Amino acid sequence: MNTDNTDPSELEVLRKQKARLEEDIARLLTIDMLTGLQNRTAFINKVDAALRDTQQGNPQSALIEFGIAGLPRITGSLGRHVGDYLIAALSARLLASSEPGFICCRLDYRSFAIFIPAIQDALAALTLAKRILAKLTEPVDWVDRGLTVEVTAGVALSSPGENNAEVLMQNAGLAYKSTTNRGGPGYAFFNPALALASRRRSDVHTALQEALEHNYLSLHFQPFFKGDTGELAGFEALLRFKHPKLGVVTPNEFIPVAESTGLISRLGSWALVEACQTAATWPAHLVVSVNVSPEQFHDGSILIDVHNALELSSLPAYRLEIEVTESTMIGDMEVVSSQLSSLRELGCTIAMDDFGTGYSSLSNLWKFPFSKLKIDRSFIQAADEQPRMRGMISAIMDLSRTLGLRVTAEGIETVEHAEMLKAMNCDFIQGYLCGKPAPVEDLAAIIMTRFAASLKAKNHEAPEAQVFQMGAE
Repeated sequence: MNTDNTDPSELEVLRKQKARLEEDIARLLTIDMLTGLQNRTAFINKVDAALRDTQQGNPQSALIEFGIAGLPRITGSLGRHVGDYLIAALSARLLASSEPGFICCRLDYRSFAIFIPAIQDALAALTLAKRILAKLTEPVDWVDRGLTVEVTAGVALSSPGENNAEVLMQNAGLAYKSTTNRGGPGYAFFNPALALASRRRSDVHTALQEALEHNYLSLHFQPFFKGDTGELAGFEALLRFKHPKLGVVTPNEFIPVAESTGLISRLGSWALVEACQTAATWPAHLVVSVNVSPEQFHDGSILIDVHNALELSSLPAYRLEIEVTESTMIGDMEVVSSQLSSLRELGCTIAMDDFGTGYSSLSNLWKFPFSKLKIDRSFIQAADEQPRMRGMISAIMDLSRTLGLRVTAEGIETVEHAEMLKAMNCDFIQGYLCGKPAPVEDLAAIIMTRFAASLKAKNHEAPEAQVFQMGAE
């Protein structure tokens, strides 16, 4: 008996409306609201199901991730709504480029993915990726202009019996990330070496965190000398890392990991303190040169780090030389210049490192408060085979003198290098001819030996070239 006097037909209508509403809610939970494509969760579920369905016949599947560069530039100048319009237009192109059975997804704000359940071979996957890339990079009309972005793609092919969407997505993501690091055609295939490299970066990241907690880091110091007399002028502090399990990890490997994971500022702060405390034990005329990262300027920590290092060590500021690369000047130039000026007013020397390798070195020399530049070793090495490079080095010396800058030449490996630079009145020289990087415990002996060698040279008891050669023994 129906006690609420509701007509059974009305109940049926309500039940159908409820079912449709539940279906709509379920559908909305699977799609990206801006583009209408599958969202990440739904995409993974559908790819997993597709991989299971195709597993018995062992056809090869492919997953392609597309990453978009340039969106911040567009949203910053035209507004977020224009960026959303662009994303929606690109998603429509992706959908139009797909075929029945393909699954399209918006992974996040600036990346898409497409799954192909059955594909003939790697060449077919490449052809498809290139075709879609061509469509996505065509200008998108917006009012009176065309919006353009750079798009790159990472392609991953499933292995026989592969039925894990997460693994396939991870592989495509690794392939995509490799395109952003190397340039090239804008696409890359996954290969096992990428997975090994990714695991290695993860291991190095974990090891760096442990190193900061358990003091696995150390500094080595490479001497540099006055170019005219060969007298020891100071040391450059170089970060070294030896982990109990990974062994020796080179700076070329751990510095990029530290930069990409946000650890570089902590490394830079530690190095400043350690270098200043070590330099405080040297004779008062020797300076210490320390490389600092762009991030220490961009996050505003450099002034605090330097003040802290000088205070803890009681090292006078004039004995600290701060080395920066041109990448430091990229971004907010006024903020960087202000911090460099503060450091110079404090008494520190400011040196531009790797001079000649950047694209805007000359403009940076007069825009920023440098007191020294360091000629990159590649110039010195090239002078051996290209005589005209000597003219370029000499021109750099003349330019530096005009701007009131001192010069350190790096990469000095032969007596001929030293003699060439002495003839050019180079202020300081540094390289394996003069001395290799050495641990802290060897510095006292090095300082005493160099002091004795300089005395002999002054008394004409030994040629100056021999002073330089001592470092190569």
